[in-house]
Amino acid sequence: MSLFQQHTKAGWTVGAAGLIALGLGVMGLVNQDSQLAAVGLNPADHASDDPLRVTMTSSSVAAMNTGAIYLLGVAKGWSWFPALTVATRSAQAIGFLTMMANGRASSAYTAAAVWEAAGAVITAGAIWWDWRQAKSAAKRVAA
Repeated sequence: MSLFQQHTKAGWTVGAAGLIALGLGVMGLVNQDSQLAAVGLNPADHASDDPLRVTMTSSSVAAMNTGAIYLLGVAKGWSWFPALTVATRSAQAIGFLTMMANGRASSAYTAAAVWEAAGAVITAGAIWWDWRQAKSAAKRVAA
């Protein structure tokens, strides 16, 4: 069985999210100015000790950590891991939306909330799909 055949669809969704997170984290550490420009800010207006840059650096390191953990979970074949990512990504989406609803975060967090919610829904759907395929295979074996 090849490496590509042994992973579930849920595992593939988690792996894809891990690669994206790891890549964006590395990009944020290697070229922070491009991240500032991507959100419409002039990098020259933000010195190296600007709290925004400090926060972006922390976020980039956290993204790399998350990406590495996601890839480890998939590589190790932890069957419970996709469900954990659904729970954590759902919690993040709810947290962003709650903070915006309470006026404690700007509407700029809408994209982050949608990203996390969409990732949770896609992985949950893949878990369901894997479950249905396993159930169908079990019926074929029993018949």
